Amino acid sequence: MKKFNKSTKVKKIFNKSVITPNQDCNLREDGERFLPWMKDPIINYEHLHRYGFAQKFVEGKKVLDLACGEGYGSVILAEKAEEVVGIDISEVVIEHASVKYVKDNVKFIKSSMTEVAVEKSKFFDVIICFEALEHIAKQNKAVVEVKRLLRDNGLFIVSMPNKYVYSDKPKYKNPWHKKELYFEEFKDLLKGSFNNVVFYGQSVLPTSNIFSLLGFSDQAQELAIEKRESGFSFVSLDKKVATYFIAIASNKPIKAAINSSYLVDSSEIPLRGNSSAETIHSKLETVQSSDAWKFLMCYYKVRDKIFPPNTKRRVYADNFKKAIKGIIWE
Repeated sequence: MKKFNKSTKVKKIFNKSVITPNQDCNLREDGERFLPWMKDPIINYEHLHRYGFAQKFVEGKKVLDLACGEGYGSVILAEKAEEVVGIDISEVVIEHASVKYVKDNVKFIKSSMTEVAVEKSKFFDVIICFEALEHIAKQNKAVVEVKRLLRDNGLFIVSMPNKYVYSDKPKYKNPWHKKELYFEEFKDLLKGSFNNVVFYGQSVLPTSNIFSLLGFSDQAQELAIEKRESGFSFVSLDKKVATYFIAIASNKPIKAAINSSYLVDSSEIPLRGNSSAETIHSKLETVQSSDAWKFLMCYYKVRDKIFPPNTKRRVYADNFKKAIKGIIWE
């Protein structure tokens, strides 16, 4: 990133330590941040989809990725962007990302979102902030910093959990979140600083995907169904509730906005590999292959041979077993 180094003064932020890209164990799966090797497909869909969505807006642009974490998202953006700077307050993840993701147009810097270690103002065309504002209490200060660094006609693309769906409804408290917002609060935060804001909702929902094989149409159709006591029925699209809010904010009219975005898992992991039926079947196979289960089956065979079902001997044996149990429990 020679252009960035020449035109921008960056504060001294970290000393490199000796790590290798495969030392992913240095980053703990403690819920503070998404890590791309997590096995839960749902959290992968949520985070990867957001960066895939943002790719449309960064082609040929200078991009700042606030709270970049492990670095996977900055690299996704770098596939289209001219250059990307990822910042994170954790020195461990910055060191990890700097070694694991080595690209000419990507740079990682240790820095706070509220005091970004880039001195030059109005430098970035696009600033990304996915699932980060809820981790700080001074959200307005972060937005002020975005305004300082963003060009006058630039785009700010930001996401935030829907407090009602994410926390209130399931009675859940994420220990890493300092301040979640309801939609009206999220809207006020952005509209107080930007002239134009486009809002989206994001949720991971079971999907049947009908897609063109020959590319003859650009039109898309969206349908929604809901399970009721009588079975599944079609419902209005406004029945969908967003788990996350996403917004594109700018002082210029937003012409590049898209109507909706879909991410499809071609491996069908949640529908096939992680289905409850298959999980139960897998656990049952484990139990049935155990020594304890084999011993129990052997016992039942011997019992049925000596005391055949529906015989007086079996009745006497069952009565004797009940009597012994009664003595033991007394």
